[in-house]
Amino acid sequence: MAGERVLFVDDEEQIRKLLSTWLARHGYDVQVANDGWEALKLIRAKAPDLVITDVNMPNMNGFELTRRLRADHRTARIPVVMLSARKQADDVLTGYAEGADEYIPKPVEMAVLSAKIEVLIKRFRAIHGTGTTKRGGNVVVFVHGKGGVGNTMLAVNSAVALAATTIYRVSLLDLNLEFGNAPMLMNLQPPKTLAHLAAEASGDIDEAAFDRYLVQDRSGVRVLAGSDVPEHAELVTVPAVQQAIDQLRRQSDYVIVDAPASFTQQVLAALDVADAVVVVTAAHLPSLKATKESLEVLEKLSFPRERIIVVVNRSSESGVEMDQISRFFNRKADIVIPYTPACDDAADRGRPLAVLHPDSAASKVIRDLAAHIAVAAPAGR
Repeated sequence: MAGERVLFVDDEEQIRKLLSTWLARHGYDVQVANDGWEALKLIRAKAPDLVITDVNMPNMNGFELTRRLRADHRTARIPVVMLSARKQADDVLTGYAEGADEYIPKPVEMAVLSAKIEVLIKRFRAIHGTGTTKRGGNVVVFVHGKGGVGNTMLAVNSAVALAATTIYRVSLLDLNLEFGNAPMLMNLQPPKTLAHLAAEASGDIDEAAFDRYLVQDRSGVRVLAGSDVPEHAELVTVPAVQQAIDQLRRQSDYVIVDAPASFTQQVLAALDVADAVVVVTAAHLPSLKATKESLEVLEKLSFPRERIIVVVNRSSESGVEMDQISRFFNRKADIVIPYTPACDDAADRGRPLAVLHPDSAASKVIRDLAAHIAVAAPAGR
C-alpha cells in the first residue's frame, strides 16, 4: 500500500525526522506534530488514515490524545499506534485502555512497526470501507428535539412494521442510554446491553459473540438495549456504538436507531452512517421549536433533505393545526400519526401498537411510515 496519510506525533525533533523520513520512503504521506495539541489541530483539519504517537510529550501526552480521538465520532475509528520507552505492563495496559490499537516499545524495530501499520490500515479499510462501498443494511435514525413526542413508540412500531413484511431482517438499537424504554414496549428484559458490550468486548468480535447481546421479539425484530441502569450509560463509548452498528448492519436489512433528545457524540456516530433520518415532533409549540432546531442541526451536518422524514405525532387531542405546522417548518410533514388512546394501552401492556391494535388508525399510518422509510432508504442500495 502507498499514499495513506500517516500522522506522527513526537516531541523529539531527531526522532520525528528519522521516522517521518522512513515512512515517506515507504510511500506514506506523512505529517508530523510536536505534541497532542498540534496533532489535534492537524487531525481536525484533515483526518489521517493512521496516527503514530509517542506517550510522553508536553502539553498533551499520547494517552490524552488517544482518549480525545476515541471520544469524538469523527475520529473514533482512526487506528492509533503508541510508541514509548515505558515498557512496564501497567503502561502498556494503560495504552490499550485509552484506545490504542498497538503499543510498541522504544527503541522501535522498524520491521515490526511497518508490519503493524500495514495490518492496521488493511483492517481499517476492510471493516470500515473507503466511503464508497455499501456495507450491509440501511441505518435509520429516529431523532427528536423534546421528550414526550412518542419517538421510541414510533421507532419500535416502525421496526415491527418493516419486519412484518417478512422481506426484511430488522434490528433495533436503543441509544436512550440512561432511560431507554424500547425493550419495555416489546415486553423484553435483555440480560446483556450495549453497556455490557462496551465493558466486556475489546476490539472487533465475531457474530456469534455479538449475538449474546441481542434479544429477539416475537415479531422477529432483534433488539440491542442501551444499558440496564442509568449509571451504566457512561460505559457506552463512541467506538462501542460504531462497532454495534457495524455488526447490526451485517446482520440486517434495516437498523432502526432510537435516539434520545440530544445530539451526543454517540448519536452523531449513528448519524454519520445513517441512510435516512426520521424526525419526530408533537403538535405543540415547545416540541415544534425543538424540532425546527433539530432540522437545522441536520442541515449543518449536510444530511440530504430528501432522506429526512418529518413525522407529526398527535399524542393528544389538542395541538397546532397542520397548515400552521407546515408554515412553521417551511415544509409539509411526511406523516401525521392520529391521536389514539390505544397507544397508551399498548405501552402499558408492553406490546407494540402495531401488534396489539393492528387495525387502529395509528397502526395503519405507522405502516405508511415504514413504507416511507423503505422508499427513502431502499434495502440493498
